[in-house]
Amino acid sequence: MTESKEDKKKVALLVILLSGLMVVAYSSIGIYTPAMPAIADYFDITSTEVQLTFSIYILAFAFGQLIYGPLSDRYGRRPAIFLGLFIYVIGSILATFSSSIEVLIFARGLQGLGGCSGPVVGRAILRDLFNRERSAIILSYVSMVMGAAPAFAPLIGGYLQVSYNWQSIFLFLIVIGLIVLISNLLYLKESNASKAEGNGFDLTNYLNNYFIFMKSRIFIGYSLTASFAMSMVFVYSSGAPFILISLLGIAPDVYGWYILLPTFTNFIGAYFAARLLPTYGVDKLIFFGSLVVMICGGLMSILSLFLQLSVWIIILPMCGVMFGLSILYPSSAQGAVSVFPNKAGAASSLNGFLHMFIASGMVLFVGFLFNGTQWPLILLILFNGFMTFLSLILFIFRKN
Repeated sequence: MTESKEDKKKVALLVILLSGLMVVAYSSIGIYTPAMPAIADYFDITSTEVQLTFSIYILAFAFGQLIYGPLSDRYGRRPAIFLGLFIYVIGSILATFSSSIEVLIFARGLQGLGGCSGPVVGRAILRDLFNRERSAIILSYVSMVMGAAPAFAPLIGGYLQVSYNWQSIFLFLIVIGLIVLISNLLYLKESNASKAEGNGFDLTNYLNNYFIFMKSRIFIGYSLTASFAMSMVFVYSSGAPFILISLLGIAPDVYGWYILLPTFTNFIGAYFAARLLPTYGVDKLIFFGSLVVMICGGLMSILSLFLQLSVWIIILPMCGVMFGLSILYPSSAQGAVSVFPNKAGAASSLNGFLHMFIASGMVLFVGFLFNGTQWPLILLILFNGFMTFLSLILFIFRKN
């Protein structure tokens, strides 16, 4: 059935609103990474301690998703999103005026706890309104922003750091958070037509649901494939500032331009994913994307073995990784949520939790292994690329 102009406008507005939520959630991960060396100097701490501000955001992001999905099932999608955005803005204010690294770490935790509401509830909204293939197509377009936000964010953060200071970066996030909060308050419609009846929030019931989800081979396959692929990007984002800025001497504002390059392959991949989904379906696109990220992860290791460290040894393989991720992620994310259509919020919660929990563990691990060289980052990217493809083969293509 052909969409009417009115339907197309509604879909376009939804894409814009969901994209705003993605900007809040994912730009906050890396926007301050060009300032991480400066933050270390400001508080007179080590790079490993600064990386805690990065990993705590992802960890809070992970566990927060376990809350918002069930809340959105029980009380509606809008209240869950508004609660998260309010917490996010409070965390951003606290980060701006942090007087110690401990306060900054706590503030970053609040940002992650609030920011995660958008992606997890957004996936549930798409499942409310569309079937698996259609929701994956729309998520492909939203994923352009999801990939662009963490890429453009360091560029903005680098200029703010050079022109002002690291505190100005978090002040910028306050403004963005408020804009997105007000926009969704005005234009986002409630999509959960079957909110759970009852007087309270039954945590036990949702925990039981999570155990049921974990027993689904297909759900776990979709979730782990996306989780390991996303971990490659987060490991790269957390370690790249110290490799490019500290080891290679790249200026913070110039660093942002290098980090921007993989964004273009992300756009290309997301575009092709949206165009090819109706023809090839989710599983074939996931297979292709997983193969790409595994090959490119291996390419980074091979180049590092035989060539002297340079910006391009890190950046060019990551262009391929971002291309593959943008191909596989929309299909795997919506594929996981679609396994349990009547519990889309809770399924999206656990799916998102696994993404960010595994990614946060990898970020903590790369920080623990950091030895002043590029090798911890490179080897973990190689490992996660291999696990992306292995998860696909073991769980999805053997589902029958």
